Amino acid sequence: MKWRPNSESRCDADLMRWGIVGHGGIVSTFLRAARGVGHEVIAVVGRDAPKVAAFADDHDIGASSCDLGDLVGEVDAVYVATPHSSHSDVAINLLRDGLPVLCEKPMAVNSQQVQKMIEAAQLSGTFLMEAMWTRHLPVYSACRRWINEGAIGEVQMVEASFGFNTPYDPASRLWSPDLAGGSLLDIGIYPLTLAEWVFQAQPVTFEAQAELSPDGVDAALYLSASYSTGQSAKLASAINSDLALDGRIVGSEGRIDIPQFWRAEQMTLSSLSGKKLDEVYEPHQINGLEYQIIEVAQCLKAGLAESPVVRWAWSLAMTELMDEIRSQIGVVYPCDKATPL
Repeated sequence: MKWRPNSESRCDADLMRWGIVGHGGIVSTFLRAARGVGHEVIAVVGRDAPKVAAFADDHDIGASSCDLGDLVGEVDAVYVATPHSSHSDVAINLLRDGLPVLCEKPMAVNSQQVQKMIEAAQLSGTFLMEAMWTRHLPVYSACRRWINEGAIGEVQMVEASFGFNTPYDPASRLWSPDLAGGSLLDIGIYPLTLAEWVFQAQPVTFEAQAELSPDGVDAALYLSASYSTGQSAKLASAINSDLALDGRIVGSEGRIDIPQFWRAEQMTLSSLSGKKLDEVYEPHQINGLEYQIIEVAQCLKAGLAESPVVRWAWSLAMTELMDEIRSQIGVVYPCDKATPL
């Protein structure tokens, strides 16, 4: 174990000390955001001692370990960035030790796992939030204002897609059933999130079609959904092909176009004929992850166990929807056997 002594514990959540579990690609982005808002990342935990030590050295993190228990009493909160399949086990162990958790999306592989995470947070009175950073982006406040003011009339449809082409590799995180791979849990959750954010409800019915990999994960997913008020959504995700990376909200009198909607910095309000009526541009302070980090700090300072922006009920409902989608397209992961759908 490599562990350097840390300074005295701080209570000021604005100057938080973070621990990280996992060291995949998203962690470097998180590091830039956390440090950019003045927080420290003082420790990283992983399964492979040489790899986690090398990651700590490469990213100027003072401590590395293979034991989650080493984080207790050392950090103010923990960012869980392991593969999807281990989110639940890691988070529950941290919550039982009283460590606040920001858990990468999806919160867990299935709704039973999410429910257990919520119960662990409730039992220990410890903060837990899914890292759905899209819901924190400032530019969406303008979008909500346009909708509420009737700038596009009655909202009728949401269209969103997110897809990229990555080589098939059965051992990789994106393609492995053991690691809960596939497009839905990794990036399909973003179009689903946009539709839920607009309609403030989950669909009442949907039809899903998927292209499955040789190992049975969804390489591509296409979803048509209907809502109780007659609104609809057309959503898509893929890890085997490039898709448009945009979202669109269509109303009876206009539309809102959102380039790269999951990390949005700008939006355009147009008439149905395509005439631009308004535009907003809210560039990220750092890379977009800073807003959810600030939210964690504010919640901890206020003594909250649950964020009002990404509530536990939202995470549970989203995972229940993804369970239903997977059931329809026939995607089952090994970890579902312990928590059957």
